[in-house]
Amino acid sequence: MSSVVGIVPLYNHALTVPEVLSGLHAHGLYALVVDDGSTDGGAEVAEQWLIANGARGQVIRLAHNQGKAAALLAGFTAAANQGATHALTIDADGQHDSARISAFLNALPAECPEQTLVLGDRRALPRNYPTARLCGRFLSGLAVRAACGAIVGDAACGMRLYPLAMTQTLQCRSGRYAWEEEAIIRLVWAGASVQQVEIPVIYRDAAVAPSHYQFGRDWTEGALVLVFSIIVRAFTTGRRWARNGSTRIDLLWPLGKRTSMAGCMMNMLAAFTLAVTGFTVAALTAVGAPIPVTCSIVAIIAWVAWRTNAPIVLIAIGWIAGIMAPVATLCAAPVIGAAWSFIAVRRRRSAGS
Repeated sequence: MSSVVGIVPLYNHALTVPEVLSGLHAHGLYALVVDDGSTDGGAEVAEQWLIANGARGQVIRLAHNQGKAAALLAGFTAAANQGATHALTIDADGQHDSARISAFLNALPAECPEQTLVLGDRRALPRNYPTARLCGRFLSGLAVRAACGAIVGDAACGMRLYPLAMTQTLQCRSGRYAWEEEAIIRLVWAGASVQQVEIPVIYRDAAVAPSHYQFGRDWTEGALVLVFSIIVRAFTTGRRWARNGSTRIDLLWPLGKRTSMAGCMMNMLAAFTLAVTGFTVAALTAVGAPIPVTCSIVAIIAWVAWRTNAPIVLIAIGWIAGIMAPVATLCAAPVIGAAWSFIAVRRRRSAGS
């Protein structure tokens, strides 16, 4: 039988952490608050709330701010010491609906719950959802799909249910927000299955729940980690493919039936495949690169496509276009790829994702 502990990574969210603890308490979960060097008294607020409400839990204090990954890992260790099999993580800023906790617990299958990761998927997206954030969300999901085959709608959502034993064996390279995306990939590589639970999109005023995400630092780290994961998948063995993820039929895109999320990602992946192949071959043709060099590079692209179930057909189209009309392809390929991806994201938004 599964035993679940709640983990709340805390950094300067003193105003909202009581609400989060209230949600965990209402569902009977032991609360592990990991204070990551807060300077607003959030740790004291959490301790006082636990005592005042007779709630089960404790506050773990890190000596200084180390990033979300460090807070989560400290929480996992403490949860394992409590004898838990799973850890439900929920952000301290109140942007996750604690009423959905029961849905996460119910999502664990009767068979092999210790090998199941349950992810939150923030929906339905409001019409005013920032386009840049939406594109980033789908790009990270696309990278996760390319690295391990899992079709996830919200790879960055912090509300999720981890299988503790498997999670503690992970050796991730990222150290902050990107850890959560990398963890999905590495858990799937290790054989975990993925379930998803829809949760509402909740915005909080920045004065009440400030974001600590730093674009220059955290986006760069996330992009590098995801690209690295795709390379590892392409050129090493032993990395398992998601059991309920994409299949070899994707190589023959646009054949095959898919959910709207998978269809959106395949459209974006098709755009990337065509743009990268066409642009690369066109550039090599324009500079007069020897045919063996061009063939070798295209062979590498084709191998990565094969290992990640990307559209092989579009590699051939991009290759032909790059050879026949290199100048036109150099100009057109990036534009077509960007426009195609943007249309796919907009259609997903229109579908009420």
